[in-house]
Formats: sequence, structure tokens, C-alpha cells
Amino acid sequence: LKLQGSASAAFKTMAPKQVQRWEAAAVTVAAMGVLRSSLAFVAPTHMKDVSGSRGIHNSAARNVRGVATGAGPAVLGLAAAAAGSSTALSGAGLAAFAGLGVAVVGSQKGRQQRRAASALRATRTEWYRKVKRVGGDQALFDVDIQKPLGLRLQPFPQKEGVGVSLVVEGGNADILNRAVCVDDQPGMWVLEGDALMAINGQDCSDSSIEEIAEMVSASGSDVVKLTLMRNTRKGPVKVVILPDGKMSTVKRGAKLSVAAEWTKEKELKYGCTDGWCGTCWHRERTTNGIFKPCCDVLTGDWDNVMPLVLTAKPEKAGDATYTNPRGA
Repeated sequence: LKLQGSASAAFKTMAPKQVQRWEAAAVTVAAMGVLRSSLAFVAPTHMKDVSGSRGIHNSAARNVRGVATGAGPAVLGLAAAAAGSSTALSGAGLAAFAGLGVAVVGSQKGRQQRRAASALRATRTEWYRKVKRVGGDQALFDVDIQKPLGLRLQPFPQKEGVGVSLVVEGGNADILNRAVCVDDQPGMWVLEGDALMAINGQDCSDSSIEEIAEMVSASGSDVVKLTLMRNTRKGPVKVVILPDGKMSTVKRGAKLSVAAEWTKEKELKYGCTDGWCGTCWHRERTTNGIFKPCCDVLTGDWDNVMPLVLTAKPEKAGDATYTNPRGA
């Protein structure tokens, strides 16, 4: 059946079942138009009836195309004429539109979440690629530091070798750490507890501090390449609090509040003792995870190849009215 003349005259000649079929076809085609509109497509100017006949051709197709380009009343009016009332699409038809809208929005949100998760995985992978894993949770890597190094070295108390006992604030190693850990520049950084393995490619794993000092002094360049090895699960963690950019080294098993209080240079008061109130929540830059200084403990779960970079993101998660702030 082709649409000729007014839509109302055409529908008068239809049997009830044919009218129902046309209503269903109009709803389906209009829903397709909404979907095409949400995806920024334009419906074709000529369409075939979904039932297989060539009923929807010129004028009807233009009406459907109106939905795809934003002219919703065209199809709404057509469907209303078919049903004989202005509420033909107010039931199942509008429900279909709403369902499609929710589906499209949900699909877009899912894609955004997957892209964000992929970006986080890529960021973490970039950190892991900066080191060479040598087994036993050990990671080997190089750093280039200007002379003077700004490091305090000392022998390990319970094993052979020499390690970093202190990164001197304001020294060249500290400048390197700030560039990599705070400003997120390329390269690796130095952490207290790192074992010194080589200097400019020359093995020094069994050397004394005096021999190491001589090797550094004898280097003809102003830049020294240090090869370091780090225990990624038992070694300390470098915590950076933004936006101040203050850094602190915290041992495993210690509360995250130690780093927060170091940054503020005073003991802090918290609204609760289990993170429920949300006032102390922080976001981590690489993982986007939530950390709660009032109760979180630095365990072996954190791979200290990455610094723990936190930004305050408080949330009103619960009610801390009836709890006593720590330190009050």
C-alpha cells in the first residue's frame, strides 16, 4: 500500500490488523531515526517498509528523515494520524525512544570507562618499562645525575653492598626526583634503600664507599650514570602530596598519615578512623585509586617503581558527627 493523499484517508481503507502493523512499523522506523540522530547519522531519503513491502517510500521516508535530522513532529504527527489520536506514540513508542536513548548513553559511558581504564593501564605499563625485572621483586634501572650527586651512601647493615641512605633535599638527585615524580617527566628516580650496582657501566656491587667515591670523582663527565637495584615490594615508598609537591619516604607497614603529616608539618585531625566520612580521601595519579590517610597502611601491594602521587579529593561519604577526631 503506497501513501497517496492524506494519511487519514489512507488509514480509513485499512483493516484493523493493517493499522496495527503500520503503527508498529512507524514506531520501529521512528526509533531507528532517533538512534541514527544520536549517532550523528542522517537517514536515507528512500526507505523500504520493514514488513518487506514498498509502502514507505517518498513522503513517509521524508518524515522519517525528519526524525533523523531533528524534526520529530513529522513522524509524531504521522503516527497520531494513523492511530486517530495525538497519543499514539505516548506509550510503547515513547518507551522505545527512551529505551534507545538510555542504551546509547549507557554504551557511550561504557566506552568512556573502557578508554579511561586503558589509559591507566598504559600509564602503569610505561612505569614498568623503565626498569628491568630480575626476580625476587627486584628491579634494575639507570639514572643520570649531575655532579655533585646529592646522595648519602652507606653499607647495608645485614647484607653486602652499598645503598642510598638519604636523598639530600635540594641536591641534584632531589632535583631529578622532583622532575620525574612531581612533574611527571621521563626517566627513573632515586629512592632511599636502592642498592648501588654500577657507576658508568662499571660494576661496584662489591666496592667500598671509598672505592665508589673514587670512581665518581674519576669520571670525566659532569653527569654520572648510576645503576641501581630496588626491592619493589619490601622497600619504602615515595609519597608525593599535590599540589604542594612535597615528597616523603615512608616505610612499609606505616600509616599513610605519616606522609600527610610530614607535608603539613603537624599532626592532623581526622573526622573518623576508618575513612568512612570521606574528608581525607585522596586520588592517586597513576592508578586513580582512592587512598585514605586516616587509616590506610602502606603494604607490599604497592610497587615502588612508581611514586605514590596523591591529590586531596574529599567526599561526603558518611557522617562523622559522633566520632572523635584523632588528635583532638
